[in-house]
Amino acid sequence: MSPIWQSLLANLALVSSLLVAWDLASDLTDRLPQRTQSLLLGVILCFGTLVSMASAQQFVTGFFFDLRSPLVAAAAFFGGWPAALIAAAGAIAYRLHLGGLGTASGVMGIFLAAALGLAWHNIAENRGRTLATIFGLGLSLALASLINLFTVTAEIRASLIEKSTVPVFFLTLLSTVIIGVLLDRQIRRRELSTANMIYSAMVRELPDCLNMKDLDGRFLAANPATASLMRAGSVENLIGKTDFDFYPRDLADQFRKDELAALQSGFTLRIDQPATFPDGREGWLSTAKTPFRDQSGRVAGLITYNRDVTDQKRSAQLKDEFISTVSHELRTPLTSIRGSLGLISAGVTGELPPKAANLIKIAHANSERLVHLINDILDIEKIESGKMSFQISRMPVRPLVEQAIAASSNYMSDKNVRIVLVDDAPRAEANVDPDRLHQVLANLLSNAIKFSPADETVAVRFERRPKDMLRISVSDRGEGIPEAFRDRIFGKFEQADASSTRAKGGTGLGLSIVKMIAEKFGGSVSFDSEEGKGTTFHVDLPEARAEKARTHEVNGVAALDDRMRVLICEDEADISAVIAALLDAEGFSSDVAPDIASAKALLKARSYAALTLDIKLAGESGITLFRDVRASSLNSDVPVIVISAVADEARRSLNGSAVGIIDWLEKPIEPERLHAALGKIVNSKVDRRPKILHVEDDEGVLAVMSEGLGSDASVTFARTLQEARNAVTRDRFDLVILDIGLPDGSGLDLLSDLPHETAVMVFSAAEFDGQLGDQVKMVMTKTKASELDVARLVRAFLPAAQGGSATA
Repeated sequence: MSPIWQSLLANLALVSSLLVAWDLASDLTDRLPQRTQSLLLGVILCFGTLVSMASAQQFVTGFFFDLRSPLVAAAAFFGGWPAALIAAAGAIAYRLHLGGLGTASGVMGIFLAAALGLAWHNIAENRGRTLATIFGLGLSLALASLINLFTVTAEIRASLIEKSTVPVFFLTLLSTVIIGVLLDRQIRRRELSTANMIYSAMVRELPDCLNMKDLDGRFLAANPATASLMRAGSVENLIGKTDFDFYPRDLADQFRKDELAALQSGFTLRIDQPATFPDGREGWLSTAKTPFRDQSGRVAGLITYNRDVTDQKRSAQLKDEFISTVSHELRTPLTSIRGSLGLISAGVTGELPPKAANLIKIAHANSERLVHLINDILDIEKIESGKMSFQISRMPVRPLVEQAIAASSNYMSDKNVRIVLVDDAPRAEANVDPDRLHQVLANLLSNAIKFSPADETVAVRFERRPKDMLRISVSDRGEGIPEAFRDRIFGKFEQADASSTRAKGGTGLGLSIVKMIAEKFGGSVSFDSEEGKGTTFHVDLPEARAEKARTHEVNGVAALDDRMRVLICEDEADISAVIAALLDAEGFSSDVAPDIASAKALLKARSYAALTLDIKLAGESGITLFRDVRASSLNSDVPVIVISAVADEARRSLNGSAVGIIDWLEKPIEPERLHAALGKIVNSKVDRRPKILHVEDDEGVLAVMSEGLGSDASVTFARTLQEARNAVTRDRFDLVILDIGLPDGSGLDLLSDLPHETAVMVFSAAEFDGQLGDQVKMVMTKTKASELDVARLVRAFLPAAQGGSATA
């Protein structure tokens, strides 16, 4: 046998001894910190390095083969920099002690081995320690050893390279891989043993039936609860056995099939199934089977969790029977009781004495509360158990909201709370179950009415939000939600603790139901509240829209979704819904006001192209509203369409003072008459002249510019920055003539408020050298250009709405 192979075998024997030493040392230090164990590994491999170098075989003058590089690299690879430092320092010191022609080359080889070991240590920490990383370490170390051959002295270089290239590469690669694999397997075995010990201790201490099995279904670790369940006597009687030793054959077969299915899929399998237990009783067993993998990623066994759920199943069955009883046996008589009390309270059976009538009223109110409680409890149970059916389809939202408003209009009617509808999302659609959305809105509306002061207004508004979301908001002007209660508001049976709140009644389940249903639609519920000022609940739903924008034709005139808006003044919800549908078909959007106070509030808040007016509005006179509107500063010239059952009577009462009334329509409405009336509104509103906003605080400039522009353009004047902002909020302009120096700020601040397509001409005393943005098409300086020059440029510019920027 050649000296090289003799040296290799001797060194492998040395490696075996080192592994035994490391294993014994690890037993003594497994509770010490990781860095201390790394230092210990470095000491042991450093000792092995010294022994290997001392027993090295010389096969070329001045060159010895040993395991210094593989051992130093292994120390760095497995132990990190502490082990690398110790092993490399010891090896370098001993090599310097030996001296000779190859000293420099030997030191360089040790240094390269430590560096490569640390590099692959970092790679293994990020990607995992595998056979591939060990082989990569061996290959890189072998290549480095070849390169290191060229660092020897010239006297032995030729002979060394000729005789040692292949042996050095092969032996370095082989020895590094062998040492790495052996150390890796030993470390993994210790880690697995430690994990098994921890797991076994955990299994013994846990109260539930958590166990570990091998791939053949034999128990490796078991819980005392499992031993008790299987009537095995003790945990020791389970180890090494399978379910076939304790359960009936058919049940054990099913358990094994479940185990194999979990092992094959690699995922946890959970199942509840009827079982005959070892003591002979019938029941239910809940099982979970989870494959676990070793560090190489292979499935090494199975964690099982078996639990007797017979009592829980029986409880669930009792609950289902109770729900069924409530649903069928309690609802029916309670409905009859509520109906009978309602008829008596309404005087159908004749007039009652005052005391008796009051008692009947109390009984009827409490029967209503009991019905609501039962319905809410059943709904909560259905949603949580997944038994509530949802027939989701694409639906227009406004009719559903109007139906909910109509259904809620008689709730607590003695409080005289009004409901107004504001539609800021024309023709919005969503994928919902109409009955369930009605339930959501009914809950929110009843809450809003309940907590509103008498004679107040509840506002229902829907609008479009970012990311194609539709928001339905219900606002009241009540006392608001206490700060301490806000975190619990969507909980079950939650109510604010204030006595005034409890006096309102309610089950405390309504908002919880609202939240669950909204989430079933893919939406969410939120709220804004300020104590003393009121609360707004928001229901956000994904909007179902085939197009981002829609175009409608009104008497041949196209209008986008920011269509002309009409205010419907009507106290009958069904009639207002019909009018809204007719308006929508004609290309108008609409809001609804059920009384005079609500109509005035909406007219004050926004501009309308027209309003429809019922003469008898919630017991009040619509004529009074008409006269108030004409006398106000806001919407004073708004066109009016009277829609009333007494239209002729109202026409006579106004006696010629009906300025601005487009038409008088009798109920029921004739769509053709409404179409003609709306056509008059469109013709009066449509102005095809270019729209110009002139922002200027000098009256003389305004007058001259107006004269210069003449009647070819529709000009709106704004003397302050705020007036200009209000104007661009209300209307769209083709061109803005902008002065910079305004009493309340810089005119340039208006640019961020303008739509991108609106052109801007700056006409100011200030001079500008640079660009002001793409919107600014021209910059003209006062005194350098007259107002009439600017007017002529504007008139020339408007027909060609394009063009680059110019400066004068």
